[in-house]
Amino acid sequence: MDREDEIRARFDDIAGPEPGAAERALLVRLIRSFSKKTPGGVDLLGELLRGGELDAVREHAHGLKGSASNIGADTLSGIFAEVEHAARDGSVPDPDLTLGRLAAEQAIVLTVLDRLAAELSQ
Repeated sequence: MDREDEIRARFDDIAGPEPGAAERALLVRLIRSFSKKTPGGVDLLGELLRGGELDAVREHAHGLKGSASNIGADTLSGIFAEVEHAARDGSVPDPDLTLGRLAAEQAIVLTVLDRLAAELSQ
């Protein structure tokens, strides 16, 4: 299943396969909120990774994981889960490698979300 299929499946769970106007508006709000908040959240996670504060890394990665999971971005959520588990286990993943993976996946997800928001807004 590709990223768009993952997200569409989650949206079907939220609003059904044939969402009405209210459900479509809700999905667009979810998309816009995620698209607005996540890049800054990833930036903050990068700062936390570089600072090496395990509890802060774990908590922040956990929140980002939940946000990604809520919209069906399972691959992105999985990367956040890896960071969370590493911090829980007492290690901080390599910041540059982790941020590179996150940036690449985030770009894919945000592109899909932009396309879906446009489709849902019609």
